[in-house]
Amino acid sequence: MQVFRRLFPHQTAAELAIRTGAEIRHCERCLAGDRDLGSAFQAKLLQSDVGDKILDAIMGEARPAWWVGFKKQLELSKLVKAQAELGRQIESMQRGMAD
Repeated sequence: MQVFRRLFPHQTAAELAIRTGAEIRHCERCLAGDRDLGSAFQAKLLQSDVGDKILDAIMGEARPAWWVGFKKQLELSKLVKAQAELGRQIESMQRGMAD
């Protein structure tokens, strides 16, 4: 449950409810350890905007070959996206300097 509190330090239960569609009270009980997350809850989290961080927490220290390759691909995708954004910023600045 620490991963949730780290990802969402404020209104953790509400943030989980938004991403899973679960009731806030259910999320509070899960955070308190009174309820099991359940596979549907976990699936919704994996499908959310923080799915990569959730999967990383689930995997913990395990490092099977597929996971290592997957993590490298994720990092490459992030770098390519950042590179494209920087390219757009450079072009915008260059256009501004030409004016």
